[in-house]
Amino acid sequence: MIEHVDEGNVPCTRHGASEDKLLAYAAVGTRISGFHHDAASKLQSLVMALDEISELIGEEESELRTATETAQTAVRQLHAQLSANRALAKGPQPTRTLLPELLQRAAERHAVKLRGEVHSYEVMVAPPSMTHVFAMLFDMLAGPPAQGRAIELSVASDGDRVTITVTGTVEATHPNANELIMVAAYMVGREDGILRCGPKRFVVELPVAQPSGFVRT
Repeated sequence: MIEHVDEGNVPCTRHGASEDKLLAYAAVGTRISGFHHDAASKLQSLVMALDEISELIGEEESELRTATETAQTAVRQLHAQLSANRALAKGPQPTRTLLPELLQRAAERHAVKLRGEVHSYEVMVAPPSMTHVFAMLFDMLAGPPAQGRAIELSVASDGDRVTITVTGTVEATHPNANELIMVAAYMVGREDGILRCGPKRFVVELPVAQPSGFVRT
């Protein structure tokens, strides 16, 4: 079983994950590669069909053109989501990534507002993986829409590591929060990071992107 630590740096006892629920997530993952291939093929056919329809529409058929453009926009958005999911399914490939941009992309996935200053640190992570991690953490702590869906961020660095503290208005409330935290801890850990949890916050440590030519000793 995957373990993560609490703010005392000892194995967390608050978020005990169910092995059956984790395996249920894994079961979906065994289909993901085939699904991505099939979905991409169908999307390509749909794009071509909409393009053909658009070319056949006359100038006087404004309502049909508007409907077609709406469909094309939806297809582009769906393609973007599929591309992001395909990138997540690949093995992590760490690259220099601006932390503010990463956190903002994660917040946009669940319409979460970020509060607090985030310095322009560069971290060495796989953007698809870490975007997904922070999106899960933000979603769990932001609370219901009636409360504004916001979290507080605090960021600090010692030169080698960046520490991101994510504080919410509620404890993690997702029905599968314990399992999602375990998945997040696994994804952070495989990129030389650490995930710590508190009652209403998470602390994530990530490696700083070092200058070109730098060799860690």
